[in-house]
Amino acid sequence: MNTSTIYKKFLMAVSCLACMFAFSLPVLATPPEKIIIEVARTAEVISPVIYLGEIAKITAPDFFKEELTRIDLGKSPGAGRMTQLSGERVIAAINAMGLNDNDINIQVPKRVFVKRAGQDLDPSYVEKELEQFLSGFLPKDKFKLTAFSVRGIEPYPKGNLSLVFDKRYTPSDNGRLSVHAEVWVDGVKQDRLTVTGRLSQMKPVVVAATRLERGQTITPADVTLRDMDLFGQQPDVMTSVEQVNGMVITRTIDKGECVTRGEFKQAPAIEKGAVVKLVAQKNRLSIVTLGISKEDGYPGQPVTVQNLTSGKVVRGIVRADGTVEVVF
Repeated sequence: MNTSTIYKKFLMAVSCLACMFAFSLPVLATPPEKIIIEVARTAEVISPVIYLGEIAKITAPDFFKEELTRIDLGKSPGAGRMTQLSGERVIAAINAMGLNDNDINIQVPKRVFVKRAGQDLDPSYVEKELEQFLSGFLPKDKFKLTAFSVRGIEPYPKGNLSLVFDKRYTPSDNGRLSVHAEVWVDGVKQDRLTVTGRLSQMKPVVVAATRLERGQTITPADVTLRDMDLFGQQPDVMTSVEQVNGMVITRTIDKGECVTRGEFKQAPAIEKGAVVKLVAQKNRLSIVTLGISKEDGYPGQPVTVQNLTSGKVVRGIVRADGTVEVVF
């Protein structure tokens, strides 16, 4: 065997050994992605629970990031308020997942200040909603809300805020208003407020233009119209001069005083002691004579009259023209 052949066989042997050595080496795995959690010193949260994802920046594979984000760190403070978390508490909650210390880097301050995001309830919104509520049983043009006040307003959690008023409420006769309203955010009851005020119902009513004496027959010059709040007033106030024209006042009323239906009576068509025309009709026979009324007489009502000729007392019906038709 010549030298060249021996050299070729040597190279082939070395090549085979190299291949065998290469296949016998372990395959190195790709190093895992490092998990980095950077917790902020101050943070604002929205939900009722403080989650790690709301107070920290998390760099991690999607699977781990999703789980880390949902780590529960405790109950959130009230809306608009602040609480503190210790760094040890945050680290303990993260370590409870059982991650290898070599795979995770946690950066957290000794104290973490967490504030709950909130929203303010504008009193003007409460007033608007109250007027809408009242219009359900008080026509809009019939009332006005004054002296509005609301007690107990607090900052409320972020979300869809709504008010629910007590449906059992009914307006008082004097116009004073006091009604409860529940505050709801995203379908969850948060608070109960007390809303107060006054309801006014301005309308022109009849008042005395001058002092009116008892028994006086009223003319349009004796009264006038003045805007007044009808809440707290008697329900039978007069609202038109025509309602009192020709009526007789039953009590003395001072100037500017509101008058009511119960303080008037109809003026008699015939006054007691007045001479009246007596008319008696039967079939085609008609007799007309004079008599003296023994009492005040009103149209369509019976009255007692004494015949001036015979002296006989008869009963008759008062007609609109002041005559008395004798009833047989």
